[in-house]
Amino acid sequence: MKMGWRELIRMKQRFTLMAIVTTLIVLLILMISGLADGLAYDNGAVVRNLPVEHVALSQDAEGQLTRSFLEQTDQPAGTEALGVQSMVLEKQNGTKDDVTVFASPADTVYGPKELATLKPGQVLVDTQYAKQSGTAVGDTITDFRTKTTFEIVGTVSDGRYSHAPVLWTTLETWKAWQDKMKTNYVSAFISQDPIKTDLATYTQQQIVEQVPGYAAEQNSFQMMRIALVLIGSLILTAFFYILTIQKMKQLGILKAIGIRTRTIGQGLVLQVFLLTTVSFAISLLLTWTIGQLLPGDLPFRFEWTTSFGYGGLIVLTAMLGGLIPLRALKKLEPADAMGGMTG
Repeated sequence: MKMGWRELIRMKQRFTLMAIVTTLIVLLILMISGLADGLAYDNGAVVRNLPVEHVALSQDAEGQLTRSFLEQTDQPAGTEALGVQSMVLEKQNGTKDDVTVFASPADTVYGPKELATLKPGQVLVDTQYAKQSGTAVGDTITDFRTKTTFEIVGTVSDGRYSHAPVLWTTLETWKAWQDKMKTNYVSAFISQDPIKTDLATYTQQQIVEQVPGYAAEQNSFQMMRIALVLIGSLILTAFFYILTIQKMKQLGILKAIGIRTRTIGQGLVLQVFLLTTVSFAISLLLTWTIGQLLPGDLPFRFEWTTSFGYGGLIVLTAMLGGLIPLRALKKLEPADAMGGMTG
């Protein structure tokens, strides 16, 4: 291993170039992962923030809150009713936005505690949406269909569903709004404990995964991440293979003077491990730093677990790829090297 370390020191320029390329590859993988995690969180942030484990929907809803229509009289014991519906709202400046309305009882156990102070016709809006749209507490918004007017009296954090901002209100305001549309329903019954009912039941994670567009979006990003890992591994394997082939004459001389193939191979593997590990550490730091500098409206989320998972995968695949040149090294005869073999 000492030989591998000494070679790293003596050939700094070559290995530095390889480290830069490796760092950029890993950085790209981590950035794509951060974007995928950010979009996944943003897609169902409001559901993730509900402290519930079980959700009951109508049988034909297929796990989607906006497709579920339930009679509140069918509410199972120990659950809380939740209303969810899309809305096209008109703001005071005449612009229109797509939002999702979430409604819970004023004395909610699971929803925002600020609902207890809301009066009929008042709503809470997503903090990020308020900043982006210039909406402030005290403004009024209007439902495009029913022309119902709501007053914004506060904000909530991480309130987004299917990438759309969320308006929180009470079931009292929800019922008045539904009456204008000639409907009367709630969307779900939620609870921390298992729900005893004939309705279709789901876990919180299953509800998140059924948010419109979630599966297609995450599958696309997963394919991108796998492709990047494979491409990165092939590039690193090619780097070390070419580097090893170029050194065959020197390695043959080392074998001729009695140094074992195993000892030489350990040095090569050490080089691969150090190069990829250092590159991953630098990429990890860069990704975290970039995540801190990105604007809040960009759905980027740095997850340590995911980052270490993909970092470990790229290091492992690079190590496996680094073993390929060892086969040529094992077959190398010292006489070939003494005869002037150049690879």
